[in-house]
Amino acid sequence: MYTLVVRPGCHLCEQAEQSLAALEEERGLVWRAVDIDTDPDFAQYSDDLPVLLSDGRPVARLTSSKAALARATRPHLWKRILHSLHLN
Repeated sequence: MYTLVVRPGCHLCEQAEQSLAALEEERGLVWRAVDIDTDPDFAQYSDDLPVLLSDGRPVARLTSSKAALARATRPHLWKRILHSLHLN
């Protein structure tokens, strides 16, 4: 699951949410948005919004581009290879 750290009123954050919603519809991407102002655990990202996290690590900062977010959420090469092999 991905976490998008946002702030209300941030136009880039709103665009990033729209981009991720489109990726959710197209690829089944699982994500949630977290308001940085209500969750102090994310305060370190205040200057980089929106920030997309995977397992608590940033994978994209300061972007709302659907293409950039799609690249950031692509499985790593090793996971794609294992998935393509259909190992049991």
